[in-house]
Amino acid sequence: MEFGGESGGEIVRTVGLEATMADGVVLVADAWCPVTGGPWPVLLQRLPYGRSVASTPVLPHPAWFARHGYAVIVQDCRGRGDSTGAFAPFVDEAADGAASIEWAARLGFCDGRVATYGFSYQGLAQLYAAAEHPPSLRAIAPMMCCPDPYEGWTYEGGLLRWPFACFWAAQLQGQQHRTGPVPFDTGAVPISGALGQHPPAWFGEWLAHPGDDEYWAVRRPDLDAVSVPAFTVMGWFDDFSSGTATLIMRLRAEAWCGPWAHMPWGTRHGGFEFGPEASPAPVWDALVAFFDRAFDRPPAPVGGDERPAGGVNYFVLGDGWRQASTWPPPRTIVSMTGSSATGNANSRWGDGMLVADSDCHPNVPTTLVSEPRFAHPGDPVAFQDDAPAQDRRDVACFTTAPASAHIDITGSPVVRVVTTCDRPRHDMVATLSIVDPDGTARTITGYAQRLLEPVAEGNETSWAIQLRPIAVRVRPDQQLRLSLSGARFPCYDRNAQTSTHDVETTASDQAVATIVIRSVELDLPVAIASAHSPPA
Repeated sequence: MEFGGESGGEIVRTVGLEATMADGVVLVADAWCPVTGGPWPVLLQRLPYGRSVASTPVLPHPAWFARHGYAVIVQDCRGRGDSTGAFAPFVDEAADGAASIEWAARLGFCDGRVATYGFSYQGLAQLYAAAEHPPSLRAIAPMMCCPDPYEGWTYEGGLLRWPFACFWAAQLQGQQHRTGPVPFDTGAVPISGALGQHPPAWFGEWLAHPGDDEYWAVRRPDLDAVSVPAFTVMGWFDDFSSGTATLIMRLRAEAWCGPWAHMPWGTRHGGFEFGPEASPAPVWDALVAFFDRAFDRPPAPVGGDERPAGGVNYFVLGDGWRQASTWPPPRTIVSMTGSSATGNANSRWGDGMLVADSDCHPNVPTTLVSEPRFAHPGDPVAFQDDAPAQDRRDVACFTTAPASAHIDITGSPVVRVVTTCDRPRHDMVATLSIVDPDGTARTITGYAQRLLEPVAEGNETSWAIQLRPIAVRVRPDQQLRLSLSGARFPCYDRNAQTSTHDVETTASDQAVATIVIRSVELDLPVAIASAHSPPA
């Protein structure tokens, strides 16, 4: 094929490059290259959303990378855009990705070296390919990406990430038919009907496998097989943040971590503005600097700024940027205990306290009711004021006294709860918020778990719930509040709380659960510099 195309300034775009896979499927891509010079290292992005989009709602356009001295290829995944074949999430990215890397390395404008980049599914696709050890691969940049299609992607602790699962399936199905997202109903009962009468087969498969079974195991990339340098971006308010933290730790990835959601990467959340210092703008120069180092190239002279160093740069809410060698940074664990003098920790107006010395504060168990038909409401809104939800008495709240000095939480808090219940199954949803003097309770992190196997009535269940990673400063005039509930809908799917709960469960199958919270502990990862001043 002749390498020519539409020129845009000093960049030339070539449309419709074709890569043939071993089974005859043809994957279609576009390329952006500098007009002069070459051959160049290639930056490859593979995505299911259309190669012309190229993830530009959050990432720089391919032409921007080309102006930094790279050839950039953006390819439609199998069965998406102009590529042939059938698309099934998580299934073909390993073989297709590895083959596409070697195909790109053989193109006339490539110097034989390839790196990959992209966020979200485009990040997961890179992990599949990198685990195959394609010889021409030099580096990967999977940003805001969960490396596990089950835990942290489709499910959290056994709870279905319901709005995400519905929206993503509707988006993929709509793009397949070039119609835009198809209608979906998160309130559908049974949930198998959320996408109408003819959902994609893989959507039904997700719902039919609520446990981490062999279906998910064969779709999980092998992180231990990834041996090339990695760069990532973690957003405190991204639903994939726990997975991204895993990437940083497992791959020893260079990372930037800031107060950003999945899309767009902005600085305003829950009506609160974190300011220009929290901008993701430094990420792009850091990413190019990472590629320059991976390819052993001198930094491209663009902008005249000194390139950022490696390591982990993270933004502490309320304080600003810091740097560490890895995530989480050095910390100590400060343990706190939930206490209720009368068994009335229900709502933020109850007597639930978080205390450092449990011996001085005996605890009486608190009883909650979880009603699936009128479940505790909640959407995954970043940094939202959760105080209105905490007014409900189907929520248990445990609140510290104001801190004696500021403390910096840097890592993933862990909530340990012991419960009994009159139903064989129930959920436990944990949310940590910072309470301002005016009563505003802004959510900073949370997570959930579900009993997937029935438990006999009255038997104790011990929960250990690792919350999403966060870096935040708690001021002396602020308090921490841990809230616990048996549901959070539509953030998670409804739990029928019966031994027969499944995708075909109807409203008449749902049962009210009475949950007794017998003990509560919170382990806070506190930065060493502020570990001397935990909340009282």
